[in-house]
Amino acid sequence: MTATFDPTLLPAATELERCAVHAERIHLDPGGTALWVDELIVVDVPLPWPKPVWAADGFTAVPELVTAAGEAGRRVRVLAAVPLADGIGRVVTHRLTDRAQFARAEHHVDPMRVPGLLERLLADGLDASPATMVSTAARRELLLCTQGSHDVCCGARGTTMWNALLAVDPSFSIRRVSHTGGHRMAPTGLTLPDGRMWGMVTVEEMTAILRADVTPAAVAHRCRGWVGAADGPAQMAERAVMAEVDDWGFDETARTVQVIEEHDEPTGAATVDVTAGAHRWRVDIEASRSVPTIACGAPGGLPAKPGVEWRVRSITRVP
Repeated sequence: MTATFDPTLLPAATELERCAVHAERIHLDPGGTALWVDELIVVDVPLPWPKPVWAADGFTAVPELVTAAGEAGRRVRVLAAVPLADGIGRVVTHRLTDRAQFARAEHHVDPMRVPGLLERLLADGLDASPATMVSTAARRELLLCTQGSHDVCCGARGTTMWNALLAVDPSFSIRRVSHTGGHRMAPTGLTLPDGRMWGMVTVEEMTAILRADVTPAAVAHRCRGWVGAADGPAQMAERAVMAEVDDWGFDETARTVQVIEEHDEPTGAATVDVTAGAHRWRVDIEASRSVPTIACGAPGGLPAKPGVEWRVRSITRVP
């Protein structure tokens, strides 16, 4: 699809609009904007966080190590997390399994040793430090972006949601983490072990998601995608099948998502096969709008970047 956007979707030239407010105003669908990862590492980094967060003391080698891991065939993302108040240094790894869930391993070290442990796990793999591992127990948890140094929308809305969710239920396992992408969709978070990203979500909706007392179809419009699928049409197609099945057990089903045909410009359409267990769906996806990603708080939202909003054209169960 042509890299442009509808200028009528921009704020007024003199308006100083926040990116998350703008996304709500134009009714942006967050689908197809999740990360695409097989490995996720959540590492304690003391506040305050700079922008970028890996400019923090002890962590400047992280971008280079992530790049090297990618060149070795690993899709890995590292997120900084606000340390807990118990004085323990934590590095928590999550690895996508063949059952489409993320296996969790928690490492404890002296806080001063956290950067070195992270570098080892990035350089040598998630199994490189068995001596520091204290738990491999599964846990339902939320990684919530609250990095105000990256974007004020995540800093304000993410922190507000963190406080509100813990007021609802102090037993919720929630970590405040660094930029996950898509700050215009704040508050944005990632639930585990399912690996789903969420955006533009309310406290009530996230509470229901964490408790699984809402149907998937009712909150699918808040899902940015499953991180086990490639970005864009593949994530949108997988989300559509999740809503079609409308059972949280779908997240525990081994599945593959494959783009089988990419159609010509300017529609940006694609045909995607989603296989879950013994069942398969064929989903046709197309670009519905070319939308601006505005400069947060800048006059008229400029300079703005073009972005694509996806929609489902058809979904068919394949015999």
